[in-house]
Amino acid sequence: MKVSLIVVCHRSSGVLPQCVESFRREAGAAGVEAEVVAVEQSEDPDEVRRVADAVVDVLLERPNRGYAAGLNAGVAEAGGEVLLLANPDIRFFDGSVGALMAAVDEGFDVVGPRFVWDADGMVLLPPAEDPSPSAELGRGLRRRWRWAWSRGLSRCLEETWREWTAEETLAVNSLRGALLAAPRGVLDRFGPFDEGYFLYYEETEWLWRARRRGARLGLATGARLQHRWGHATQTRSDAVELEERSRQRFLRRNHGGLWRWALGSGIGRTGRVPITVHHLSESAAIPEREADLWLASPNPHLLPALGCTHAVGLPREFADFCRMWGWVVAAADRDGSKWRIADAWTWGR
Repeated sequence: MKVSLIVVCHRSSGVLPQCVESFRREAGAAGVEAEVVAVEQSEDPDEVRRVADAVVDVLLERPNRGYAAGLNAGVAEAGGEVLLLANPDIRFFDGSVGALMAAVDEGFDVVGPRFVWDADGMVLLPPAEDPSPSAELGRGLRRRWRWAWSRGLSRCLEETWREWTAEETLAVNSLRGALLAAPRGVLDRFGPFDEGYFLYYEETEWLWRARRRGARLGLATGARLQHRWGHATQTRSDAVELEERSRQRFLRRNHGGLWRWALGSGIGRTGRVPITVHHLSESAAIPEREADLWLASPNPHLLPALGCTHAVGLPREFADFCRMWGWVVAAADRDGSKWRIADAWTWGR
């Protein structure tokens, strides 16, 4: 079997080699033939040469018409029976390609890995958010109203716990778009990505379309990948505006007028902080304590949150990151399926 990794690049030569090398290593360990298709969209000849040096099998040079357009171009050129649609700022951990292939073999139409923040694989990225209007409305209410946040806390943390601790492939409502794995026939069945999205929400729209047509989405929990998110947007001053435009396009195209009004009526604005947060001095460390979940978020509502399970604290590198950016860190405890925030901290504000 041939597996094609399709990577859309924009000034990505600094991170691409590790992505390609780790993919080839893991494809070999899984006993599959590896193909790498790089879609280079920087329009910079020097960058094109550096991407070519990453030893890709197919190199497509294109004007930058966005991530969705890049994916579609790569899919058209790839020769694999299974396609991995990816950002360049990822790294495959041991066993990851094999776990993705096993999930595909289980009959899931589209499969994603478990993403982590750090090189040691300890800090987990948030579960993908369900884009259905009811789920989006619930998130908005929890950000806006303390009572809604409190009522929804246990369910949200239980879902996080389920995804972060599962040992078998999970059926899920959505997947994170930094890597999606699907047989070629699935891509043909559900059609190309909407090139009206320049950046953000292109995979959300495609997965929502596939899900409404009966696709089974699976989280391959044995596949662990590091994703250093923000690579493509960290130098863009318009990243926030791009994301909001894409969100509005998604709402217009996929949700009815009443839902669009509800989702755009201000319910998502941050309201009162729903938890007591202890303010630490800028050099202070978070007290160590055992917790079922450690959570960290730029939002005091902890939606969404990165974190880890069954620990006495966050790994030092990530804790330093949270301190630098003034994130909120919380320890959560579980009693059966009920959850409570035991304590929360932040720095310098």
